[in-house]
Amino acid sequence: MQLKQALNAAVSRLTAAQVPSPQMNAELLLRFVLNCDRAYLFAHPERELTSDEHSRYHAALAERARGVPAQYITGHQEFWGMDLIVTPAVLIPRPETEHLIETVLELQGSDRDQLRIADVGTGSGCIALALAKEFPNAEIHATDSSLQALEIARANAARHK
Repeated sequence: MQLKQALNAAVSRLTAAQVPSPQMNAELLLRFVLNCDRAYLFAHPERELTSDEHSRYHAALAERARGVPAQYITGHQEFWGMDLIVTPAVLIPRPETEHLIETVLELQGSDRDQLRIADVGTGSGCIALALAKEFPNAEIHATDSSLQALEIARANAARHK
């Protein structure tokens, strides 16, 4: 099956399953399976999917049609300019949460020395990591009652130093 055909079939499948933004989800999952960017999909519509790629795409679409968030399927979510690892063990960082970072930046102003921050219920670590990025000299403590969440937060911290 060619990329264009696979993409069109996926949009129809996700539409029938009442998945919001079926075109965006179909493209995102195909890009994930092929490890490519959006431009590649449209520059090579005639490219044939291998049987492995087709199987993996079919499996990803089935999960999405069942209601599994695309971020849990791909294992990634962008937050504050960082690519974060996410699993069902953590909540998916929301764009609205970036408003919290913006508010802290506004409230803190230019006084950035000796800042101490506690991120309770850190999950993926998105808030602590974004604040660490903005306040490199701050003392930041990220905690969570979930050991699985802490593993994800540690992995994200290691990836983003």
